[in-house]
Amino acid sequence: MFPVTSAETTAAFLLDRVRAARGPLWDEGRARVAPPEPPSGPALRTFAERRVRGVPEDVARGLFAWDRGERPVDLLFEIPPARGVLALQARGRRCVCLLDDAVALGHGDPRHPDGLAFALHDLCHMEKFVAPEHHAGQVGFFRLVERALAAPAMIALEQDLDDTWRAERDYVIADMNGSAVFLFAALKMKLKLAVGRRGAPFGPALDVLLSAMDLSDDVRDAARAVSPRRDHPADARRLLDHFESVGAGVAIRRASGSPATPAPRSPPPPASRPAAAAASTAPSS
Repeated sequence: MFPVTSAETTAAFLLDRVRAARGPLWDEGRARVAPPEPPSGPALRTFAERRVRGVPEDVARGLFAWDRGERPVDLLFEIPPARGVLALQARGRRCVCLLDDAVALGHGDPRHPDGLAFALHDLCHMEKFVAPEHHAGQVGFFRLVERALAAPAMIALEQDLDDTWRAERDYVIADMNGSAVFLFAALKMKLKLAVGRRGAPFGPALDVLLSAMDLSDDVRDAARAVSPRRDHPADARRLLDHFESVGAGVAIRRASGSPATPAPRSPPPPASRPAAAAASTAPSS
């Protein structure tokens, strides 16, 4: 007998909770996403045959790819800390958390009040993380941010910043996916706001961050110029090229042919990932 894959475990979790919440309305008809090969287990086969209410097509597609070993995902049964998610992403991976409703509700994010909503949220982020147009850039960005947050100068700077900064920083590093340039611009904006709340100039703080990320002079100039307004396309391209070059050696090969991941036998130790309530914007969620 083949081991139960993490994708099958997740599909069964989703299916059980949708059926419990919606009764016979769980079934929205014939599936629109066909896996390229037969799935490994009964829950995934249900997704291959039927549309499950509330489960986006991209999530179903991602489950099938995960079952084939084509998604770099760790299945967890507790909420990891933000730095734990950052460490995963810096190594080209993400996580999907299967939680009891009480644990999800206690996390404090009103967008994900139960285990079903939390799992769907993580699965949607999985697909944004592995999107081929953004994956290598994201991995490079997260690798450089992980390096920066461990640098003594950045640690010293953060000691003078408030809890709002820490919550918003954690939101960027653990709960946003998409364009690496936009992620950097978001982090830069959060730092600017945090320094402004102290009444301090932004330039020196930005220099600390860019130095801690170990950017060359030309990349630093591009990083200073980019903003969420997307009004410096040449600088954005230069910065993205650098992120992609850093991430290229770690980023997944989407058709790697690696074996499917068996579901873990025991949950990891408990921890906590930051709720998004403290963050002001979440375009990638």
